[in-house]
Amino acid sequence: MGRHTPTHHYYHQQQQQVYSVSQRYFSSSRDSLQGGYVNRGASELDLSRKPRRRDHLRGRFKLPYTVALTSSRDQSHLHTPASVNHLSNASCNGTETRYTAQQQQQQRGSRGFPGQPGSRGFRTGAPNWSFIFDPAGRLCYYWSMVVSLAFLYNFWVIIYRFAFQEINGETRWVWFCLDYFSDFLYVLDIIFHIRTGYLEDGVLQTDATKLRNHYTNSTTFYIDILCLLPLDFLYLSIGFNSMLRSFRLVKIYRFWAFMDRTERHTNYPNLFRSTSLIHYLLVIFHWNGCLYHIIYKNNGFGSKNWVFSDSETADVVKQYLQSYYWCTLALTTIGDLPRPRSKGEYLFVIGQLFFGLLLFATVLGHVANIVTSVSAARKEFQDSV
Repeated sequence: MGRHTPTHHYYHQQQQQVYSVSQRYFSSSRDSLQGGYVNRGASELDLSRKPRRRDHLRGRFKLPYTVALTSSRDQSHLHTPASVNHLSNASCNGTETRYTAQQQQQQRGSRGFPGQPGSRGFRTGAPNWSFIFDPAGRLCYYWSMVVSLAFLYNFWVIIYRFAFQEINGETRWVWFCLDYFSDFLYVLDIIFHIRTGYLEDGVLQTDATKLRNHYTNSTTFYIDILCLLPLDFLYLSIGFNSMLRSFRLVKIYRFWAFMDRTERHTNYPNLFRSTSLIHYLLVIFHWNGCLYHIIYKNNGFGSKNWVFSDSETADVVKQYLQSYYWCTLALTTIGDLPRPRSKGEYLFVIGQLFFGLLLFATVLGHVANIVTSVSAARKEFQDSV
């Protein structure tokens, strides 16, 4: 029984052959089945890519989407491929979203279809150029700097021309060019305000209609219009008088906003505060000196040689420097002032000294704040080290 007969050996070989054939058959059928699944997945992938290719070519050649309007009881709905994609994304939740024509127009912005109600007649796919300025952006900051320079021109020049040298035939074109260039910047500032966004409930509003209504209903709009009152036409009847342009000084709110923003964003706030303080002092001395010369020129104190005996023969620059020097002595309470002779002169000098005392106290307070902030910053740096 332990030995194998030929018949048994032949039977064993036939069994192995049948097993190998069946093994080969099942493996080939399994491979073919896997290949079928792969081919099916590839075909499905191909079919899914066809709409994407069509959309890609449509966007590439800027072909207009097909618009289908379906009527309902109250309003019509606009279906585009964008809404179809949205429906396909939301189909898993069992919800359907439809956009009305007005909502679809708002999503696209100002682009519309030619002939479509509510559109502006732009072709589909055209770029939507909208100039809306961010109030916290750099462009607004630089523009406020330009408007502040125009204001400073009026702030320094108007009182000087009225007190010392009014517009005449020799300097007419120079002053006219500078005056109306600053007025042109004021007009541009109104346009800039119309296109500047604003925050409403923490959201930056960029709709052009809302921006226009918000600006025209604000106090800033009326201030800007007041700055541009065309009183210069009175030159034709009463002659040149720079004080007719005094409404341009109402634009000082723009200068204050620029100074405040610069102080908050500069890397050297103490240096900026010191420079700003010096500028304010120079402006006060300038206006005070011009006021003194106006009184002197109109013989307000009964004599024209109270301060300087050669004021009448001096040129305009020397007259300005003499007035500026006298007001600097008076407002800084240094002394060495000419002795008053009439009641008006006494009252004027007393008023100047009193105003100078208040000015000195204000300057001292500002300097103390600057020194305190510098000391606090130095102490904080030493503690961190």
